[in-house]
Amino acid sequence: MDQQQWEALCEQCGLCCFEKIEDEDGRILFTSTPCRYLDITTRRCKIYKKRFKVFPECVQLTPELVKELKWLHRSCGYKKAMRKGIL
Repeated sequence: MDQQQWEALCEQCGLCCFEKIEDEDGRILFTSTPCRYLDITTRRCKIYKKRFKVFPECVQLTPELVKELKWLHRSCGYKKAMRKGIL
């Protein structure tokens, strides 16, 4: 899968761009605080092409990370692809 195919799996929900808190039981709680670079109307990153340079805390999703991360929402396009066996 090339980069363009990989990125096409994203459904632009923006949920991964909101702050999250993990409680003492390991549950992930989503806050209503988005990343400062997320356009909350379009759900698109304002600095997408240079996001890792400008904002090093941004997580670069890979198939391996998608399989491991607990905080990706079940409706995430990457998670859906994983369940379908695409990843």
